[in-house]
Amino acid sequence: MLNIFKTITTKLGGIDTSESNHIDTYTEEKINTTEGTKIASSKNNGGIWISFQELAGYEYMNITVIGANNMKNFNGCILNFMNNETISLQLNSDTREIESNFSNVSNRWITDISFDITNSNIDVIKNNTASYIKLEYKKKFEIFDILKP
Repeated sequence: MLNIFKTITTKLGGIDTSESNHIDTYTEEKINTTEGTKIASSKNNGGIWISFQELAGYEYMNITVIGANNMKNFNGCILNFMNNETISLQLNSDTREIESNFSNVSNRWITDISFDITNSNIDVIKNNTASYIKLEYKKKFEIFDILKP
C-alpha cells in the first residue's frame, strides 16, 4: 500500500523519499576521511586502515574495512595475516557485534572492528612480514593485499 502511495506521489510531481534515492553523504564522508594508516587494499577499490589505541593498560587495534561486502554478524571475525598459505598472525575480534554501513554513492560498505592485541602482535603488523590479509566472518572471507612501503 505504501509503495502505491509513493508511486502516485512521484507521478504527481512529489519527491521520492525512498532509501534507494537517498544520497548518503554521512557514510561517504566517513569513507573519504578514514582515520588510520592504510595497510591493505582490495580489488574493489577498498582496503583496511588501522590505528592503535591503549586503554587501561591494554593495547587495541582498530581497523576500518571498506569493501564490497556487508559483514553483519554477532560472532565477531578473524583477521589472518598470511604468507603464501601459512598464517603468520591470527587475531580474533574483540568486537562481537559487527555491522557495516552502506554508501550508495560509491556502492561500498564501511565496517569498524576492534582487536585486543599484544606488543609482539604490533611488531608483526608494523614489520609487514605478511603478503596478504584474510578477513573471515560467518562462513565468508575477503582477501586484501598488503601494501608494501
